[in-house]
Amino acid sequence: MHNLTKTTKSILKKITIAIGFCLIIGIVYFYFDNSLNLDDNLVQPETTIMDYTIYPSTIPENELLRIDEAKKLYRYAFDDQVFYGVVNPDSLVKFIKHAWQWDKNAMPYYYDLLHWEDLYDGRGKEDGIMMSFAEFIRKYRDQLVDNAGNPLVEPKVFRSIQMRGYLWDKFADLKYPYFAYRKSSHYAPCGFDERGIAKLCKDEQLEESIKYLNYALEGGYHCYEKLIAQMLFQQGRHYKNQQYKQLNKLTEYRKSLKSEDLKLSIDYAQLMAEHSSIIGILRVTEAYLYGLGREHDVVKAYAWSLLSDYAKQKIEEQGNNLAWHAYQLPPVWEYNKEIQTRLEKILNSAQQQAAQDYLTELQTKIIDWNYNRWRDQIDDFHPKP
Repeated sequence: MHNLTKTTKSILKKITIAIGFCLIIGIVYFYFDNSLNLDDNLVQPETTIMDYTIYPSTIPENELLRIDEAKKLYRYAFDDQVFYGVVNPDSLVKFIKHAWQWDKNAMPYYYDLLHWEDLYDGRGKEDGIMMSFAEFIRKYRDQLVDNAGNPLVEPKVFRSIQMRGYLWDKFADLKYPYFAYRKSSHYAPCGFDERGIAKLCKDEQLEESIKYLNYALEGGYHCYEKLIAQMLFQQGRHYKNQQYKQLNKLTEYRKSLKSEDLKLSIDYAQLMAEHSSIIGILRVTEAYLYGLGREHDVVKAYAWSLLSDYAKQKIEEQGNNLAWHAYQLPPVWEYNKEIQTRLEKILNSAQQQAAQDYLTELQTKIIDWNYNRWRDQIDDFHPKP
């Protein structure tokens, strides 16, 4: 019995040593394995010191993505609507190369990818439909290299929970148009009350939003409709209510608006009108009718009101029902008809004929009969690194 006990103790001692050795090997392996697979990237703890420096892109400027290019490449590479997985690995390789090299137009969409992947972890992979992002990284990591073949590293700032504020604030202040456009909505409009009536914004809020919209405008956005609403009205909207039933009239422009900015807003409205914007046509009509931002001219006001009718007829003839947001327009038609009726009572036949002649001239100046398409376009511009 004594000898058996000694033997047992000896065996137990050897087993303990073996287990300890295996444990050490396991820890070492785990450490090196994870240090060599940094792209599995767990979310960085809040105690991690984060580098929030904004670095210029290392991609040659002529190869940087335009805003639309980045969006289309992301949508083609990754499904964030149904399966939340990789659609096209080759496209995703190209997209990530841009995002990891600080291409500013790719970065926000890469953040979206991480957000959806974190929530759904490649929902479609269970059915064999598409691979998850984590699986993609494991299979294609060796292709994520720069033009010289050097391995790329994901900027750790992508893993910070403060990423959104970081991107929106810093990049917007540096006038990157995508971020500036998005940040403009942080200030105005100012929401609705419990009755669905638009709340009034403070002038300081409107001016901040206008500043960022102008940055976006410089970067190619056609955000004139939103811009003039915030220049002209205390609600920062063309409508008083959430249901688009009550229209703000030009006579209700905010009293702090400078005369030069009033004129500029009508200049922008006329540019919108030349692309068949019904709101733009109405604002120019009002400008001539009331002498706000334009000289007082009832003949031109009448001609512009007739242009609104012509634009409606033209677009309906073309069957282009998507050329505007139809549900927003009944108050515009009603107000435009009020203006026409009023002017027809005061204009003599010679003045009405002069208005018809001017209308013929205005009709030739319409550049595009699909206003929404033009409004949503972003002009080509050279992206900043």
